Amino acid sequence: MTKKRIVVFAVLLLVVLTAWAPWLTDDFAISRVVEKLGGQGHPYNYLGEVMPLGDVPKSVIRVPFGALVYFPSEAVYFVTFFGLVL
Repeated sequence: MTKKRIVVFAVLLLVVLTAWAPWLTDDFAISRVVEKLGGQGHPYNYLGEVMPLGDVPKSVIRVPFGALVYFPSEAVYFVTFFGLVL
């Protein structure tokens, strides 16, 4: 019975840690999205105005198993807990 409890606790701990994803910082999520879109200097059409991607305002919203990188009024990108950008 105790082995079963240990296995259940370990699995539950693993699920909670991946849902929380403390290693996924806001800066890391933003850098992954910027890297996927072409880099800081890459031109980006933001609200009808072309500007470098580094100048586009960005915010990060933490969600289970990842983070949402949000370009206000424009686009949302999901960064998974292992760094994949969707």
